[in-house]
Amino acid sequence: MQPSRNAWLVCLIPFFCVNISWLWSSIAGAIPWCFTYLEGCVSISRAARSSDALFFFRATMILSAAMLILFWLQSYHFLKLKAWAKEPVAMMILGITGALFLVLYAVFLGTDGQVYRLMRRYGVIFYFTFTVLAQYLLTRQLWHNRYSVKSAIPLLKAMLGLGLFVLIIGLVSLSATIMLENPEKDYWENVTEWWFALAMTSYFGLVALLWKKLGFQCTYQIHNT
Repeated sequence: MQPSRNAWLVCLIPFFCVNISWLWSSIAGAIPWCFTYLEGCVSISRAARSSDALFFFRATMILSAAMLILFWLQSYHFLKLKAWAKEPVAMMILGITGALFLVLYAVFLGTDGQVYRLMRRYGVIFYFTFTVLAQYLLTRQLWHNRYSVKSAIPLLKAMLGLGLFVLIIGLVSLSATIMLENPEKDYWENVTEWWFALAMTSYFGLVALLWKKLGFQCTYQIHNT
């Protein structure tokens, strides 16, 4: 699969997956109707597990995890071919590990029991954390070599801005967890989770545009513009 096409799928599949699951459960009456990005009535996990949308969510997110693993392998080869990082192994390992935790989260979502609950909780936490860290490492390498691809600098600035936005959302969520009590705590945790997931997946769309602009193909040949 062409790298830019795979990056678009990694961006769009999770977006449609979580939002379709939210609408599915809302229409089924399993969760309250609200615009959860602003009203924070449910978390992503509750929206997915509260109806038969669970089965759609599981299958789609496992597929997304497989494409995410491919994305980080392609990112590794991209940096190696451009000689923009001597050994971008850390980025690849973090990204692939995050994808594996996404599988763990999806598999155990909707199951009962304290152990399964912990598997879900740590699965989603490590998926978010490792994926964002891998994104930061990729952005860092791209930005340090920005003058090699001057035409792509606006995209690189967008990546930096998105990374800053993700960091701010993460800090807001952490502050809410530490400082607030329910229901305010749940509200802020839910709102920030939806925006965090949206921003994190949007990053892959920016990479898709970058790879398309640079002509990065599955043959791993790059043509500077």
